[in-house]
Amino acid sequence: MERQREKPTEIPKEVKEKAEKELEELRKELARLRNLKKEKEQLEIEATQKQIIKEEDIKSTELNYIEEQFDKLENILSSKLGEIDQKLYRQHAEQVEEELQTLEEEILGEKGLIEKKLTAYENLLKAYPWLEEERKKFMYSMPNKKVNKNDYTSWKIEWAKVLFDYARFAVLHIIYIREVSSQKPFSNFTKREHYILEIVEELISQNQAKWLSKEKNRLRVYWKTLEAWSDEIYKWCYENGKIEPIMIYELREAAQEDFSSLPLEDLEEIFKILAKNRKAKILKMENGQLAFKIRLE
Repeated sequence: MERQREKPTEIPKEVKEKAEKELEELRKELARLRNLKKEKEQLEIEATQKQIIKEEDIKSTELNYIEEQFDKLENILSSKLGEIDQKLYRQHAEQVEEELQTLEEEILGEKGLIEKKLTAYENLLKAYPWLEEERKKFMYSMPNKKVNKNDYTSWKIEWAKVLFDYARFAVLHIIYIREVSSQKPFSNFTKREHYILEIVEELISQNQAKWLSKEKNRLRVYWKTLEAWSDEIYKWCYENGKIEPIMIYELREAAQEDFSSLPLEDLEEIFKILAKNRKAKILKMENGQLAFKIRLE
């Protein structure tokens, strides 16, 4: 005789009630993330209308992935509790929580980048209203450096200020030339990358930037000195009670702070500045990584 299939163990009533409450909380979280995703899409529409980002720059594959995850999560959330055993339910619940966290990080990360770009351009317009003035359209063409030397020098100095403030407003420590050439206002140049390279050389001559590659495709912009960054990091550590040795990854995790995205070599240099100013002690961990421990004043 064919062996009768075993029925899954029925979940006890109290466990089922607890699970239903957990699932309801997860449903609320999922609904919140859907709204967050809609907010992100609205920002993308606004950014493309203002020509701050291009439609092709929007990561449609990632959006499709998010939609697939939403569908998958809803399938898990709508499972009939009486038809799965407790162990399987727990596995599903943990999977849901992990995927919700991943979705939130992805959406918030992309939303934050778009907001920064929108805000950066809005701040640029406040600082340099001529960027969208009809009578100043000539500023998007570079004067001949041999024929009109004074005009060329003035043009270069003015645009160096714009690029410097663009990096500052967008909280960019490293600028990728190809990327910035596709962003407003620089995308309005008649010869994008050529003009940007000329402007960059002006920034470098003012000791406000340096090339990070021989190919001249990556630029480090110093819109705040390393000394000033060291003061900010010390203040953050002090105010947050960070009295134990602090690793670089902890600074990276402080995503809301502008110093969190500083290049590694700059952070290591900042450690040295803190030590030199007797504000911290540098420690070398067993894995070879550097850490620092602040001195309480």
